[in-house]
Amino acid sequence: MAKIKAKKSDLMIKVNVTSTRLVDVSQETGVRSELTSRGTITGKYRGIHWDTVEVHTNKDGTSAWSVKFIQMTNNGMLFGSGNGTGDAPNARGIAKMRGEGEIYSPSPKLAEFNGKRWVCEVDNNLLTDRATITVNFQ
Repeated sequence: MAKIKAKKSDLMIKVNVTSTRLVDVSQETGVRSELTSRGTITGKYRGIHWDTVEVHTNKDGTSAWSVKFIQMTNNGMLFGSGNGTGDAPNARGIAKMRGEGEIYSPSPKLAEFNGKRWVCEVDNNLLTDRATITVNFQ
């Protein structure tokens, strides 16, 4: 039987958290926090990525999140937003997350991305404050 190849991701983003702000901590509702991150982009284009993620972590460790980001490439800037959900962290402190959103660019060289939808999968290491994000455009 032939192996089925997994689709290669359009982008790979590797970020480090640069700041964390606790917005609310409650025994009843969980934790609300805001994280900012910076990192590198490889794949369909290369560049630098900055984001702000608002996370609501439930009492069971699962989460819901929303993101706003800016990406700088040699061909101009891209902007985007999205949201998603996450699983509780495993024993190594890694939370698997997934999400979707939209991206656009004021740059003529990046016009193909205007209004493009994206989906992502995230390996978020809560112990090291590092995450690897795979992105595919739809």
